[in-house]
Amino acid sequence: MKPIIVSAPGRLCLFGEHMDWCGRAVIPAAVDMRVYIQAKATDKEVIEVYSYPPYEPYSSFPASKPNIHYKGDLKYIHGVAEAFRRIGVQLKGMEIRFLKADEVAEELSGSSRSLVDLPVQKGLSSSAAICVAASAAIDLLNSGKPGLPYVSSAKLGFYADLAYTAERKILGINCGQMDQYASAFGGVLYIDCGGEPAKVHPLKPRVPLPLVIGDTMQAKDTPRILAWLGERFNNREPTFMEGVVNISGIVEEARREFLKLKPRIEKIGELMNLNQLYLSRNLKVSGDCPISPSRLDVLVEAALKAGALGAKLSGSGGGGAMVALCNPEDVGKVAEAIEHAGGKTYITKIAETGVRTEKPSS
Repeated sequence: MKPIIVSAPGRLCLFGEHMDWCGRAVIPAAVDMRVYIQAKATDKEVIEVYSYPPYEPYSSFPASKPNIHYKGDLKYIHGVAEAFRRIGVQLKGMEIRFLKADEVAEELSGSSRSLVDLPVQKGLSSSAAICVAASAAIDLLNSGKPGLPYVSSAKLGFYADLAYTAERKILGINCGQMDQYASAFGGVLYIDCGGEPAKVHPLKPRVPLPLVIGDTMQAKDTPRILAWLGERFNNREPTFMEGVVNISGIVEEARREFLKLKPRIEKIGELMNLNQLYLSRNLKVSGDCPISPSRLDVLVEAALKAGALGAKLSGSGGGGAMVALCNPEDVGKVAEAIEHAGGKTYITKIAETGVRTEKPSS
C-alpha cells in the first residue's frame, strides 16, 4: 500500500467557549488551515513519528505498546495509538511524518486546492487537528485496503471520538468534545455536548462568513486556565454559572439565526459581541484574565472600531486568538486595524470539509 496524506482543519469557536466541558452546546466553525500527516506502512513493528523544527523531530514506540506517559511534542500520536489499542485494534508498523503545506502542494501539482498550515498554540485547536488527522491516517493505513483510501463520512464521528479519547481520557488534557468534532466534520456545526459521544448537527449557514483571526502573539497557560475554570464550575460559583446560562442562551439564539433561510450577518455579529461580554465579565478569560492577562480586549476593540460586525476571543482565552466577523468589503480594513493594535492576522474562510485524504504520496 502506498503512503497516504491526510489533513484535518483547525477550528474557531463562534459561540460557546468552555460550554462543551460544561455539558452544554457550542457552535464552532472549521477554518481552512490544516495539519498534514503522511503515513506509510513499514515492517519494523514500531511506529516512528517525524516532525520538523521548532518542534520535536522524532519519536518512536512499539506498535503494540504506545507510551501514554510520553511528554514530548509528539505525545498526541502516542495517545491516538493507545486509543486504537483500547478498542482492540492491533496496529502494524508504520512511519508517520508531519508535512508542511508547501510540501503537500508539491504532491498535489495541478490541484486547485489552497493549502495553508494551521498555526499551533494559537487557540485554533491544533492538537485536536493532529489527533483527528492521525486517527484517520492510522485507520486507513492499518486497514491495508488496496487502491486509493479515502475518508468515509460514516467514520467522521469515529475519528472525532478516538481523538477525544486520546486527548482527554488518555493524555489527560482538560478539553471538551468541541475541538475534535469540529475538526473531523468541518463546516459550521451545532454540537450538543450533553453526553458522550457528542451529537453533531451541521448548520450550513446560507450567508458568507468573512472572518479575520487576530493572534495576540502572547503565550497562554491553557492548563491552568482550564483548571481554574473547572474549579469555579464545580463549586457552582454564581458569577461563573450566570455566564454559563447566558452564553448557552446565546448559542441557542445563534443556532436559530443560522437555520433561517436568510440569516442576518449583522445579528450574528451582535451575538458574537454579547458572547464576548459574558466571557469577559463572568468567565473572566479575556484581556484581564487573572491567570494569563493578554491583549485580547485591545484586538477586539480595534476590530470593532474598524467596522467588524462582531469580535470575540476564540479558544480558552487568556491570550491566543480572537476572531472578527466582517462585511466582505471591510476585511482588509479590519485586518489592518488588528495589526496596528499589535496582533498578527490570518484572513480565512470556513473549511467545508473536515478530515480528508489528500492523495497517496508518490
